[in-house]
Amino acid sequence: MNASSARRIKGLVAAGAVAVSALALVGCADSGSATSPSASASAGSGDSDLDAALAAVEAPLDAYPVPTEAVDGIDAFKGETVYYVPVTLQSPQFSIVSAQLTEALETVGISVQVCDGKGNPSDIGSCIGQGTQAGAAAIVTDAVPYGLAANALDAAQAAGIPVVISNQIPDDSHPASETLGYVPAGGSDQEIAIAQWITKDSGGTANILINRTADGPSQKAYVQAGTDELDEICPDCTYTINDVSSSNFPQVTPSVSAALLNDPTIGYVVNDFAQFLQPTQGGVQAAGMMESVKGVTGSAGIGALQALASNTYLYAATGQANAYQGWVEADLALRLMTGSTVPEYTIPVRLFTRENIGDVTLTEEAEASGEWFGPTTFREDFEALWGVA
Repeated sequence: MNASSARRIKGLVAAGAVAVSALALVGCADSGSATSPSASASAGSGDSDLDAALAAVEAPLDAYPVPTEAVDGIDAFKGETVYYVPVTLQSPQFSIVSAQLTEALETVGISVQVCDGKGNPSDIGSCIGQGTQAGAAAIVTDAVPYGLAANALDAAQAAGIPVVISNQIPDDSHPASETLGYVPAGGSDQEIAIAQWITKDSGGTANILINRTADGPSQKAYVQAGTDELDEICPDCTYTINDVSSSNFPQVTPSVSAALLNDPTIGYVVNDFAQFLQPTQGGVQAAGMMESVKGVTGSAGIGALQALASNTYLYAATGQANAYQGWVEADLALRLMTGSTVPEYTIPVRLFTRENIGDVTLTEEAEASGEWFGPTTFREDFEALWGVA
């Protein structure tokens, strides 16, 4: 590891320490970056910095980064409805977010109408249009790029309906405004943590196959953050990008198998999203490389973490705090609805490995509570901001 790489990782660790200190003062913290289960060799002179960065993201938070400024004027919206439009409810994470968004808004007397985008632009646009026609108090989309439904989103705002774009990078051509807000995703942080774990685990000499979801610009940006990290801290690592997509799901298994057979020296296979975990493992099995490849995935939920605990294919997985995200989406919607100040939000991520997975309660209830990432008291913290007795 070169000097600039060590400085970069040291900076990440320092930033995490500052966030934790700030948390003690104002109730706000940030997430860090990742740790390894079974490091096979030293990654170089910056090894201690890498260890510290990994340790920061492997541990749960002391507290969630809840905003501190109260929201006024919510009572005027009691009895109204917020529309929630996830890109597809086939992904379990959106069911969790949906349930938590509903629970959060119910505390202030606002209901939620869920409309499944079904991964189809026409269905997504139709859902947003339904919300506009119904005079929704706000429309919250999840993992939907603005450009995928630009006409419908423009029409909603023109009708005076605030729009929340969640789980996407901000669209420069549609910046945040009084009627548009963004909830950041943890995708880039997850990919950076994966890059750090692989660097440590491989001793800085990994050959990696990366399944990159090609469904939109945000997914590509997340993987780019991970490969940028590899380029910085692991100059002797090599990687191959294998583009996969939800619309071409049956091709995931043969494409993974073909890539591995083309380069049998590949030692790590990474998914940016756990929805591709099963067909990816099938590709590894088809290539006869289950004994030589270490599986890693991002966006892990209960299924992926149970697979990690089984000690079969997965060695590490990252996830983001989906339960907390539902409350953040509610907070942003309420702030846009009432014209309140919009803060900077952070969705925490965590790295799970074969070493720490035994300390995690692997139940749907635990996942929905948010306890995997920190104390579950964030609900009461938000309620206090919203004036809930």
